[in-house]
Amino acid sequence: MERDDARLLDGLRRGDEESARTLYERTRGFLLDAVIRPRVGEAEAEDVLSETWTRAVERVGDFEWRGIGLLHWLSAIARRTAQERARRVAREAPAPDLLELLSELPDDAPTAEAEMISEERTRLLRARVEETLASLPERHQTALRLRLLEGRGREECAAEIGCSTGAFDVLLHRATRGFARRFRES
Repeated sequence: MERDDARLLDGLRRGDEESARTLYERTRGFLLDAVIRPRVGEAEAEDVLSETWTRAVERVGDFEWRGIGLLHWLSAIARRTAQERARRVAREAPAPDLLELLSELPDDAPTAEAEMISEERTRLLRARVEETLASLPERHQTALRLRLLEGRGREECAAEIGCSTGAFDVLLHRATRGFARRFRES
């Protein structure tokens, strides 16, 4: 196999389409099934495979034999590419607005029964929000409480936590993502 890998690598470096096609067909199934799909799912898998091959072709000149074959090298590229895609997709997914969740009350004229139902829903929702907040790391809880529940400015929140405004923005983003994920799971 190593001799065949060397032949395919030489062909790939020369731009030989047949070598590229052979290597692609030989590794496609493994990369998709064992490396990419478990990390990004079916919907993103083909795109990640394509991006993996684009990166591999760009970096083929840097490949050095180190006792491992081309499949291992391609798997490492696929793993990094899939992780980057999974992170990007996670960052772009919308997070629930805490204030919006807390303000979901009926709009009709309140009757005694409607008020009781509304109060119970609010109590349950607040308990769920508090429980979700409590499951987060302490800094994430503080960032969410200061910015979203107390409505303080970014600079004030950053000063309270003891970090720069940029670092606070990153912290708040991570806290919001963590809250959203755990809120959906509860």
